[in-house]
Amino acid sequence: MHIQCTKKMLDFLKPEIIVKNTDDDFFAWHADYFNVFRKKLFCLMNDLTRYCVVLYGLKKSDFKNPTELFARAVFITMAVQGYDLPLATAYTNQIHDVTFGKTKDRKLVARLNRAMFDLSWCCDGEFLAEYPEQPQLALRLNESPVGQDNWKISFFPFQKMLEYLKMLQ
Repeated sequence: MHIQCTKKMLDFLKPEIIVKNTDDDFFAWHADYFNVFRKKLFCLMNDLTRYCVVLYGLKKSDFKNPTELFARAVFITMAVQGYDLPLATAYTNQIHDVTFGKTKDRKLVARLNRAMFDLSWCCDGEFLAEYPEQPQLALRLNESPVGQDNWKISFFPFQKMLEYLKMLQ
């Protein structure tokens, strides 16, 4: 899993940056965060499907084992989304390590910014305080239509993610 972070996210995590070609990579994600109620709200967005995973209340120390953290968050979000558990397990079992890099291009950063904007509108303070994963917020993002090429192509991120997951089998 390769997570391409905004400059703000890189400044927060201070990870080892790895340059990797992620064109047509199903395991490529973009990440950013903003503060809500003095805690950080993280959004991970898959590059191909625009499927989002939301985490809340994490500190820098929580990123010591990012492979386990992100694999668990993706699995929980997919399970709450209603995907078959073998599909979600097949995806998360292929996450062997997490690497970090800089954002790829402006188009994907703009898509991530749009997801962050939508997330800021849909988080009404209804966070699951005892868990970092926030699948109820991710469901709202993933069940909202997104468009490409000035809305000539539109789709729902959860449906597109399901199509790609079925290709893994």
